[in-house]
Amino acid sequence: MDITSRQVADRTVVHLDGRLDVTSAKVFEDFMLDLIGKASSDIVVDMSGVHYVASSGLRALTVAAKKANASGRKLSLSNLHANVREVFDISGFSSVFMIV
Repeated sequence: MDITSRQVADRTVVHLDGRLDVTSAKVFEDFMLDLIGKASSDIVVDMSGVHYVASSGLRALTVAAKKANASGRKLSLSNLHANVREVFDISGFSSVFMIV
């Protein structure tokens, strides 16, 4: 998985490209926790490059969202593919995350 981030106006946009699975979830989680520790803005995770999310990926997103919330920032998700959105809907995570 490739992970990049950039500042866009008043928020940090994190772009993911690849599978958010057991292999990449820890790398993503570590990246996000480091970013949240440094960033002072809200964070949008652009998931346009993600076509598969495993339960380990959902966990990593949840950990990042909790850390952002505890730091007074919001974490939202954008550009979910239909099959990824279905995983969020079926698992109930659509109501946990702000999806834009």
